[in-house]
Amino acid sequence: MFFENLLHHPTNFECRLRAFPAVFFQNADQKKIKEINYGGKILLPNSVLDQLVRLNIQYPMLFKLTNMTTQRVTHCGVLEFLAEEGKCFLPQWMMDQLHLSEGTHVSIQYVSLPSATYARFKPMSTDFLQVTNPRAMLEIELRKFACLTKNDIIAVEYNGQLFEFKVNELKPKNAVTIIECDMNVEFDAPEGYVEPDYKTKNEMFQPEAPAPKLVTPANPFAEGGYRLDGKKKPRSPYVSESQEVDPHAIEGLQLGPIVPDFDYKPGKLVFPRYNYKSRVVMEKELAEKQAGPTSSFQSFSGAGYTIRSKR
Repeated sequence: MFFENLLHHPTNFECRLRAFPAVFFQNADQKKIKEINYGGKILLPNSVLDQLVRLNIQYPMLFKLTNMTTQRVTHCGVLEFLAEEGKCFLPQWMMDQLHLSEGTHVSIQYVSLPSATYARFKPMSTDFLQVTNPRAMLEIELRKFACLTKNDIIAVEYNGQLFEFKVNELKPKNAVTIIECDMNVEFDAPEGYVEPDYKTKNEMFQPEAPAPKLVTPANPFAEGGYRLDGKKKPRSPYVSESQEVDPHAIEGLQLGPIVPDFDYKPGKLVFPRYNYKSRVVMEKELAEKQAGPTSSFQSFSGAGYTIRSKR
């Protein structure tokens, strides 16, 4: 029973090393520096590996980093055991998160973390909105991390562009491992993002319908004729007053013609909406108003008479 407890609860490992950014690693080229900076793993000396093996540490190897001065904490994995003795090399975002300067001592303690089930990130720039598939992008980049800590601001590089994310929420705990886990991911609005002011349909400006204009239709031959000697030809006595056309009797209200926008500027489309549903319906209503009440007179509706006397 004692040996089983020893296997499930291994001896705690803790050491103190001087922390340096990845650019201080002697054997690192530009590719190696990027691999360290845009991930969540650190470089440790080979002597640390020897101690971990003797203590029967379980994999994956996860560590808690603590700045002894500010008591700021984060968690990480290990990339390689190639660092110089007494030194460790951290990503730049991790140095900033712990408020460490070059050569500051940091406490490194082995920990066992639960697997992540949920994570919520906040992009630190609106440039994140230009990414076509953000979930797939983050899934690929998080493969370079072993664990996450709440309130950390992690950095990743995607298509040559730097993206930073703040870890706003984690489940089941505030520090989790993301190795071989099924994790649901959500995003908050990016830092500096302003929600567009979408106006509702009722708030949209609707110009008034074009005012109907008084239109007097042309009446051909309404005026009298003229003679060759210049005298005005009198009206025919056979034309009754009822047959004369009164120009004001057929005038009425009509909608004016549709006028194009002569101030149109390329690149901007304007769709005016008037407060009537259909121009055709409105013209029909105006025509009905002009017609007025119809006459009840019907021809040949009276009684008939004959001039021949009855026999």
